[in-house]
Amino acid sequence: MSTKTNEFAKIGKLVDTIITRYREVRKDCGIPDNGWHSRTIERMATPFIKGYFTLAVVGKVSSGKSTFINALLGCKDLLPTGHDQTTCGVTYIEYGEKPEVTIVFGDGHKKVIKDDISGKIKPHVAIPEKYHYLPVNNIDDMIMGGYDFKKIWEVHNQLEEETLCPPIDKALLKEYVEQRKKKDIAVEVRMKYPFNEELKGWRVIDTPGIGAIGGIETRTKQLLATQKEDGSREVDAIIFLQNGSQTLDQTDTKKFVKEQLDNLTESDKDRLFYVLTHSSSSDFVTHKDSKIDFITQNYGSEIKVLTYADSLLYTFLTDLEGSDVSLDEFMKFAKPNDWADDEWRAIMGILFQAMLHLQQKHDSFNHDTMLRTIKEWSHFEELKNEINFFAKNEKQKTLRNLLNLIATDYLGFVLQLDKDKDLVDGDLASINNEIKNVEKKRQGYNILAQKADNLIKIDRINAEFDFIEAELRAFEGLKSIDSVRTSVTNLFDSVQKKEKEVFDDIIKQFSVFFKDFDSTDIVLESIDFKAIESEAASKSKESYVIEPARVIKHTTSADERIPAKYGTRTNSETKLREFKALTLKRARSQRDQLLPQIKEKVDNMRNQIFDELDLKIKEELSRLEGLKSQLARKEEFKAENDAFIAKSHAASKELIKLVQDYGYKF
Repeated sequence: MSTKTNEFAKIGKLVDTIITRYREVRKDCGIPDNGWHSRTIERMATPFIKGYFTLAVVGKVSSGKSTFINALLGCKDLLPTGHDQTTCGVTYIEYGEKPEVTIVFGDGHKKVIKDDISGKIKPHVAIPEKYHYLPVNNIDDMIMGGYDFKKIWEVHNQLEEETLCPPIDKALLKEYVEQRKKKDIAVEVRMKYPFNEELKGWRVIDTPGIGAIGGIETRTKQLLATQKEDGSREVDAIIFLQNGSQTLDQTDTKKFVKEQLDNLTESDKDRLFYVLTHSSSSDFVTHKDSKIDFITQNYGSEIKVLTYADSLLYTFLTDLEGSDVSLDEFMKFAKPNDWADDEWRAIMGILFQAMLHLQQKHDSFNHDTMLRTIKEWSHFEELKNEINFFAKNEKQKTLRNLLNLIATDYLGFVLQLDKDKDLVDGDLASINNEIKNVEKKRQGYNILAQKADNLIKIDRINAEFDFIEAELRAFEGLKSIDSVRTSVTNLFDSVQKKEKEVFDDIIKQFSVFFKDFDSTDIVLESIDFKAIESEAASKSKESYVIEPARVIKHTTSADERIPAKYGTRTNSETKLREFKALTLKRARSQRDQLLPQIKEKVDNMRNQIFDELDLKIKEELSRLEGLKSQLARKEEFKAENDAFIAKSHAASKELIKLVQDYGYKF
């Protein structure tokens, strides 16, 4: 299909250009690598230049996840499709100059496939269709935990209860378990593929399929909860697929959707795209408006973006682009070699339906009307545009902060260079007088250090986190382990958000406090508070209420998962009660550790601010002493500084123009 603007790649290119220019100006002006706000600027730029815009694709086994990803990435056979289950834990797909796949198995060994990777993954991850009704992911987890058939069969009733699968056939289970070894279980797949420019910089993650009526896998929840260094989620957007050709108002379907939404945290829902697939099916085409209205009415604000798409039809449209075939002669089309029989039959059925649709509307039947119709039904380009728009909005927030910092530094460079010119122009007396002023400021900064302690009232900070206990008490009313886990993650997010607010406020107070002391002081103006906060955090052990992985680690992670989940529990009510008690105990323990660690971070930050001031004073004194050597070449020095000032001004103007040319703004 036609190449669209890739907003993430576009922003990445912009950041790469402006950061290269920033480094050049900083170097020319003699600003050290840790000068002004360079540490924060470099840290903020890195995810744009070296990072990814990450999409996680979640959905039922029957929702068309693999077909969706293949269509999105433009490689029809990249991931295995069809009726077979696949049990690899998570599949990461990133850009690479050449196709390459690394499969990690349960016993730790890896298999690497290079060059021609189409269709090569399926033999390693697919489960034969005869095992379709077995909860294979759960069974594989038990095999990984050392369970044999006898031990698994002892808890098959509990397996059925937890996964809501059909009654497990004993002989089929025995056959599956006895031929399934750790070395056969793919736990992770990492793929590299040469995307086109439209997707360069994106990373797509295929998550384990949700069982017919089961819930989101623990591994998927852990993935969605993973955070980057800056506190944002590793996954930028979640694509949740549901088969739109199904009757959505059936009780089991409504229960499934509600369960999945309950499994998602508030952070997950903020980046959720709920996509109804198979949008070219006759049922969806006929009832599209009522289906969308049904979901909107029933799930409301829980779904931020609701849309639809047909992956297989989009793949056909992609193949069609550039060819000279005419859609009004579709009945003469021969099946391409890389299309499976059932896939091609589905496409022919869609084209026949499109022809009937045109006839019913009394519209003319020709290539253009057919193309327009199936593009509308596919709706895939519109979905990609929505994701791109989301990427632009999300990344622009950080981009704006980055641009403002760079603009601030350019202005600071000019002020510093101008000041140096004036000092050299004023001869030795001016320089010596400035040295005395800086020495006096050192004494003033020591007084500031004592007064600064009044800015940070630990009792006030502790009070900001009083909400934790109220949230924990509310856990008592929760009715499922999944809802407890989701609530814990939501609480974790709230605590982290509150901590960010607290430290942003501390930074603001220090900044205002210093400016009140001397608003013209370049030393104070150039303090990189965000870098200091980051370094202060690294020196104090970071611990929030409770990480999802910590709860999971003791109940459902690979190494301890099996005994906790299947070993000696009595019934679901007891398990839930014990899980709540354990979660609350650990959460309160984490809460009790949190506040002293916040205090430690505050102390570290306060100490580092004044260490930074002391260092900057020493650097300023050294720089002033260095200016004395420029007195003998006063005019040349002033001319050099004028050139650097002009360069800083030019870079500042270039920054504004470049941002405008890219279609963004400060």
